Amino acid sequence: MTAMLKIGRPEIAMSAEGPNSGGGGSGSSEGAAPETILFPDDMPSPDGDTGGDDHAETEDRDAGKPDDSGDDPADRVPDDGRYTLTMPEGIEVDQELIDALGPDFHNLGLTNRQAQQLADRFIEIQGRRGKAASEAWAGRVQGWADEARKDREIGGAKWGGTVGSAQRALSRLGTPALREYLNTSGGGNHPEMIRIFAKVGSMIQEDNPPNGGAGGHGRKAETAHLMFPKDAPKG
Repeated sequence: MTAMLKIGRPEIAMSAEGPNSGGGGSGSSEGAAPETILFPDDMPSPDGDTGGDDHAETEDRDAGKPDDSGDDPADRVPDDGRYTLTMPEGIEVDQELIDALGPDFHNLGLTNRQAQQLADRFIEIQGRRGKAASEAWAGRVQGWADEARKDREIGGAKWGGTVGSAQRALSRLGTPALREYLNTSGGGNHPEMIRIFAKVGSMIQEDNPPNGGAGGHGRKAETAHLMFPKDAPKG
């Protein structure tokens, strides 16, 4: 019955390899959004609790209370096997699947209220599972960042230069689509991704000698001018 609804579980930034891929590292602070090493300006705002609290709104639907009139449609088994379920805001019902399961609910003698109770319980469980998965993935992404900072080749005292070089490479060679992928997947925090972009960024800097060409004695180009060459001063 787990496929019954399209549950609005929290968004999880997954890498192309999936949540169990590469990079190692475990989360540091449960529930906290991971930092974004390469795109610090794109840090998401806290979303608040995305867990299964929606169930609290459904507990007041008079579940289990007898109907004094005896004529409440919710307490009837639909003759046509079609069940109408009410979802919390942000939750979408897979009506096609509900209609397909309707005859089975009917054969089990479920009233619409009982089917609603099952749906509410399902949403509560899936909400908790989604929140746990989201927190676990955020912890892994943050773990990559922590691991990169401690890396002997790119971390420690070299960290500032590493990040600057990596950002330079992305600014010069990256596309908006690549930026979006690295942000949404969390891949921008992976030590190996930072390492390769830092190497490319260093090559870009080496390919921009001081004014006057190779061997000249001009002024060394500023990092900001390498990232935004159109803004570099003339002369």
